[in-house]
Amino acid sequence: MSAQTDIRKSDNMVNATSWVLLFARLSIAPLFLYSGIGKVMAFSATAARLYGGADGFGKFLAAGAIAIELGCGTALVLGLFARQAALILIFFTIAATLMFHNFWTAPEAQVVVQTVNFLKNLGLLGLLALIAKYGSGNYAVNASPKRG
Repeated sequence: MSAQTDIRKSDNMVNATSWVLLFARLSIAPLFLYSGIGKVMAFSATAARLYGGADGFGKFLAAGAIAIELGCGTALVLGLFARQAALILIFFTIAATLMFHNFWTAPEAQVVVQTVNFLKNLGLLGLLALIAKYGSGNYAVNASPKRG
């Protein structure tokens, strides 16, 4: 093989990786954007669910959750600060999973549903970890071509 062939293969690998990272970002972001919009639309109910009351600290937690979901979801779509957004969402998803999908304490009728949601979130954590490791790829607002 010539050196030119090796370079072309390297460019193709970078291009393929960038397409995979774009697909990963665009497939996971709607979940957080949809959830964030839902929290905005039902702010009082969200605040009450987060802290047992729609006042004070519950509002603070709801506003924080909205900021994280909408901000990081948008960052993933655009590819801006994708690694940082993915790291923030990893911690957010761990907290949300432990708080709301704790199948081990769920009533018997909810065990299967909560187990599925818990396991789904483990998959999300895996995808977020890949984005945190590899970043946005070349198809992003702030992308500069990466070589090798």
